[in-house]
Amino acid sequence: MKKVFLLSLLALFFISCQVQVPLSADYWTKTSKVGIMVNVNPAAKFRQGSQGLLDLALTSGDKYQPVLANIDKTMNPQQDLINMYTEILKSKGKEVVLIDEKFDAKTAPKFDKSNADKSKKYSNYDFRALKSKYGVDEVLFVNVNYGMMISYYSMIETGRAAYTYFDTRLVNLTDNSLYLANDNVQMTPIKGKWDVPPAYENVMTNMKATIDKAMTIEKTVVK
Repeated sequence: MKKVFLLSLLALFFISCQVQVPLSADYWTKTSKVGIMVNVNPAAKFRQGSQGLLDLALTSGDKYQPVLANIDKTMNPQQDLINMYTEILKSKGKEVVLIDEKFDAKTAPKFDKSNADKSKKYSNYDFRALKSKYGVDEVLFVNVNYGMMISYYSMIETGRAAYTYFDTRLVNLTDNSLYLANDNVQMTPIKGKWDVPPAYENVMTNMKATIDKAMTIEKTVVK
């Protein structure tokens, strides 16, 4: 059977499409109101490595569901992220509004770039409706995927890692252009036993370390 290279995190770049836009220091010179919208997706199993379609079908990963459920129950970083971004923005003189809405990539409106300024980078999703709805000038949108990254060769698991991916963008709601876009991917190898219920301490320790690493990076990106 023909082999395919499977790397699930590539599919996760659905929002920013790997567009990288560093935040200009000029951004902090202007007074504005910023909406903070943090979307944390359920903990999931991600794959990397060389697998055929049959291999993929035979390694569905149901054995990981209990540990993924425990990650969701004990590790969801949403509130910590909201607190962190709020502190950063307020320390820079920005007014902050919490946007408590669930983001769904399947139903979120897409941004039509056909008549957009070619000199600017834009969010693939159209957030402009938030401007009047919440009275904000920008939205800091952070989409989080996390869980376990499993490495494969054919049907053989060759490694496991705690995995976190923050897809961060700061959007100008006047025209949906990007002040900031950054992909922040962190992994920590899980060594030793992982399947030790009920607390799965080894996985949880590495998961926390991975989230902490990602949050430390975020502080250098949104600054």
